[in-house]
Amino acid sequence: MSDPRAAGADELGVLIAAGGHEPERLLMIGRPAHARVHVREWSTHNWAGPPDERDDSIEAVYALCERASNERRRMTAALPRIRAWLDGRGR
Repeated sequence: MSDPRAAGADELGVLIAAGGHEPERLLMIGRPAHARVHVREWSTHNWAGPPDERDDSIEAVYALCERASNERRRMTAALPRIRAWLDGRGR
């Protein structure tokens, strides 16, 4: 049985460390389409269960990652890589 938290071929996985009032988060960011991305998210609130899923704007997802970076929270992908993915240039 495969781990549902593993990134699929069309997803970028980003683990963001806890900080401030936010829990640790794992985002699986889908490929962008029409300025939107599908996001599967786990946090310390639902780590053992199914992800929270949503379709979000590219800018909202980038802003979430940028805020974490500005707060100096550890992330498994750097902002330039996330930006490239959200711009459709990432692999």
